[in-house]
Amino acid sequence: MALSSILEDLDALTAEGRGQAKKTQHIGVGRDQLAQVGPWLSEARGDFTHLVVCDAHTKLAAADALLEQLKSSGHTAALHVLEPRDGEDHVMCADEEIAALQAHLAPTPSVNAIAVGAGSINDIVKMATAKLDRPYQCVATAASMNGYTSAIAAVLSRGVKRTLPAQQAQAVFADVDVLQNAPAYLNLAGFGDLLSKPYSNADWRLSAFVRGVPYEERPAKLLDSAFDALLDSADAVGKSEADGIELLAATIILSGFTMAIAGTSAPASGGEHLVSHYWDMEQHCRDLPLRGLHGTQVGVATLMSAMLFERLVDLEQDDINPDAAAAAVPDASYLDGLEARHHGLTPAVIEEVRAQIEAKQKTGGELRDELAAVKKDWPEIRATLREILMPAERMRVALAATGAPAKPSALNVTREHAVRTLTVCREIRSRYVALDLIADLGLLPTWAGQVVDSAEG
Repeated sequence: MALSSILEDLDALTAEGRGQAKKTQHIGVGRDQLAQVGPWLSEARGDFTHLVVCDAHTKLAAADALLEQLKSSGHTAALHVLEPRDGEDHVMCADEEIAALQAHLAPTPSVNAIAVGAGSINDIVKMATAKLDRPYQCVATAASMNGYTSAIAAVLSRGVKRTLPAQQAQAVFADVDVLQNAPAYLNLAGFGDLLSKPYSNADWRLSAFVRGVPYEERPAKLLDSAFDALLDSADAVGKSEADGIELLAATIILSGFTMAIAGTSAPASGGEHLVSHYWDMEQHCRDLPLRGLHGTQVGVATLMSAMLFERLVDLEQDDINPDAAAAAVPDASYLDGLEARHHGLTPAVIEEVRAQIEAKQKTGGELRDELAAVKKDWPEIRATLREILMPAERMRVALAATGAPAKPSALNVTREHAVRTLTVCREIRSRYVALDLIADLGLLPTWAGQVVDSAEG
């Protein structure tokens, strides 16, 4: 019942987008979807030749089969295999990779690009085609992330992991047979990414209360029933059962739509995503392989975020002391220790971080006034957040049911490193999240240590 309801929602959302440039026109989730790509292209992109963009992994997973099907059905098509950087096993979505594909496509406007892959492949093709003002389609090879139908992309740009505007895929094909054959850790990454939904939503709602950020009920609530069904299917996802993988894929695609509707990643990305982005930035600055897939890292961070939120909503109104908090941050001297706090980043990246935190951090009287308003409205804020949040224990149980990592040490992150990440990652993005409020109240260093210990325990 849950799956059929999600598919109905997807049909309605694609109907809204038909005839609009850079909107998703078609979603195919289920068996035998790979065979549906050619007929759809004949209808929608019949006058184009096709470039199937993949990497060495997704070439074997689906691109070779897709190329054969396209050619056998009369389409002119070719493969374009993206190569990872030296020392990396997977292709990274960064400025250089996007520019290279854009340059490859630019001379031939009659070529239609089809992304065959997941996170990085999809985002590279999404960004390159958006810059050329032409649509693209995507064949999913794993249910590992929710960017297929989002209108943004996660890009490593000038050393900082950024969310940049792009476009939705014109069509998405998620073949359950292909997804089931993906390495299990890829689909578990998608599950981990989706776990963040209540906490990213709570961050978004909190930013509306504290900073007046626009908040929309529709994208915030679109995923509610699907999210509950997915948690209940954690065991089936962990066992790579067809029903569980199909539900995961449909939910991930629906999650992408929430971001497209909102015009921001806020419905699906909060403080827990900053943890994952920060780990990626550190590894990139050191020329080291990533610690894990984005969604895998988000799953670990979500559990810690859930425990931080539980502490936050347990605060009483009288626990908030605006005068004391403002006295602890009287001026911009906190920037003096930026290099020490971010010693894993290069100087150029730290300067990018400086601009982000300067745009967000309030001090002195401004901070006191903001926290005084928070204190005044705290009963309403706390009640609203409690309605959105889910218990940390439910997240722990769900991760355990799938077999996905749930603690920092599973990603080779030490206790000290995990605590430091929780205390400094908020500085890489100007968006306001609960980590900012907890830090402004002077509680983050203590709470960070507690939740890391609890996650490890």
